[in-house]
Amino acid sequence: MSTNKIDISTVCEMFEKIIEKLGQLMTNKPTEPTDIDLSAVNAVTEQLETIIEEIRKPAKIEHRHTIAVGSIKIFLSLAVMAIMILGLSYFISSQRHTINQYKNNDLKYRYIKMQGQTDEENIYHLERQFRNNDSIRTIRRQVEKYEDLIREQVERMERIERNSEEVNKINQQKENVKNAR
Repeated sequence: MSTNKIDISTVCEMFEKIIEKLGQLMTNKPTEPTDIDLSAVNAVTEQLETIIEEIRKPAKIEHRHTIAVGSIKIFLSLAVMAIMILGLSYFISSQRHTINQYKNNDLKYRYIKMQGQTDEENIYHLERQFRNNDSIRTIRRQVEKYEDLIREQVERMERIERNSEEVNKINQQKENVKNAR
């Protein structure tokens, strides 16, 4: 067979086969079974099933927090916050020290008030005692005990005063009743 000459009989046979196939396709009744390669379809189906199984599995959620100091704004804001935290920590510690000094001074005043009077030597001795925590506790207990005793004494005096007022009222009522008879 050459490219210039085509045999008419083979072309006619081809057309007849095409017409026959078209007729079979139109009637949907194939006359001879055809083997179709379904291996590609099966492979895609298996892949889809494995993907579906993976999707149905519960997902593991991982949280990762990172701080990226990529921009100068973030770096400067972190630096400013760190400086502020350090500054405030120093301020709080100095305030705590001042408050402790006030507490100690208050206790010293109450101790001197408990003593009734003092001189320079007693104040110097008191200052030396405040360097030791055990003596501070001892002084605190002494002062609190003294203040409790004073409080009780004041309450007793008030009670006695109230009782004497009630006795005076009763005596006046008694005299009024005698005078009325």
